[in-house]
Amino acid sequence: MIPHFVDLGRFIRMTQVIASNHTSTGIGIEEDTAIVVRKGTEAEIIGNSTVIIIDGFHISDSNITEFNKGSRISIQNMRVHIYAKEDTYHIPQINPPHK
Repeated sequence: MIPHFVDLGRFIRMTQVIASNHTSTGIGIEEDTAIVVRKGTEAEIIGNSTVIIIDGFHISDSNITEFNKGSRISIQNMRVHIYAKEDTYHIPQINPPHK
């Protein structure tokens, strides 16, 4: 999780990380905002600003392996969710525990 996500310009950096790890979820939390996680998968947004969640589960193509300082990044089908106070997000379980 990255606090002050938008103000610090972290969006592009997080997209690079998620493009490199398609089964990851990135969470950017703005100031005066938090996520309360219950039962390991139920997240509720509290506070006065927003939470940005980036997931790479549906990425179909990217140039992240060829990306360098002189090039532009390209990512297709990355999902971005923007949540506000009282919104909920279901955290996906990639490898759920055995019951």
